[in-house]
Amino acid sequence: MNPYTQAQTTALIEGIRLLETLITAPLGLYSDIKMMRESLAFPESGDLTREETSERRQAHAKLTDDHKALAVGAIESVRATVGTLAAVRDGDAPILEESWLRRAGLVLDRAEQQAGFNFRATLAEKLTGIYVIVDPEATQGRSMEFMTRATLEGGAKVIQLRDKLSDKGQQLEQAILLKEMCDEYDALFFMNDAADVARASNAHGLHIGQTDLPTESARALLTPDQLIGRSNSGLEQSQESQAQGVDYVAVGAIYATQTMGKSGRTATGPEEITRVKNAVPLPLIAIGGIGKSNLDDVVKAGADCLCIVSAITYSDDPQTATRELVKMFEDASG
Repeated sequence: MNPYTQAQTTALIEGIRLLETLITAPLGLYSDIKMMRESLAFPESGDLTREETSERRQAHAKLTDDHKALAVGAIESVRATVGTLAAVRDGDAPILEESWLRRAGLVLDRAEQQAGFNFRATLAEKLTGIYVIVDPEATQGRSMEFMTRATLEGGAKVIQLRDKLSDKGQQLEQAILLKEMCDEYDALFFMNDAADVARASNAHGLHIGQTDLPTESARALLTPDQLIGRSNSGLEQSQESQAQGVDYVAVGAIYATQTMGKSGRTATGPEEITRVKNAVPLPLIAIGGIGKSNLDDVVKAGADCLCIVSAITYSDDPQTATRELVKMFEDASG
């Protein structure tokens, strides 16, 4: 066998063995991954001894502290190696049989869905505290970099870039910068509406509205580890969003607001938060007219995270305003 081909087959086998370590549930998927390896026509693809298996598992466990992220990356690596081997030959014969390639493609699709779901579920646990939308139309003339840095310094845990004015190239440049800033503070970064910009900037996720790109289409454009959040007016839309596979629901407007063209929305009141929280087992972000005077009521109603705009971005000192709201959230959360 050609030395390059040999190296690729070895990488494929080791990649599948790594997936066997990382993806053990559901059991049927684990069995399919194992069968994918065992059905390869290479001597080194057979089962290891119990001692060898134990050694591999211990070695794999030491590779990283983030095994969910590693699983997502390992699937991409195996898929790439499969693609490489499918494009070359060993003499007159293909390296991988067509029937194996078809089965492997299905197994990798399922594994990618499972690994992505596991990773996103862990990432979504960081949706807590204060969530700030940074919009050039709502910063009082100050730059989005300034506003992002100020709110992160104040303790914001989530930043969303919403830009309806700039072209895609400018949006991407801005998104990359804000994502880097969020990484500095261990905060999440979301792109509003533009799935392509979210993908290209490696955002933690995408936020869409009821009339934006459908959830299924957005998921197809994003990587498996990127979150999707969706705006909802109340319980019915939140349940629809859950059924579509979003990772969090945003509910509002909770109170009347004039910010970002939402003056036409009917205020639901904090009672709607409790209704949604009791029915939809996803992180819940409350949005719309939330500030110091009503924050306590919103948190006690069950919101996991509060999306606040004007109380922060219209403030003369957004860093201090954020810090005060973060403290109030923590006190209300008990």
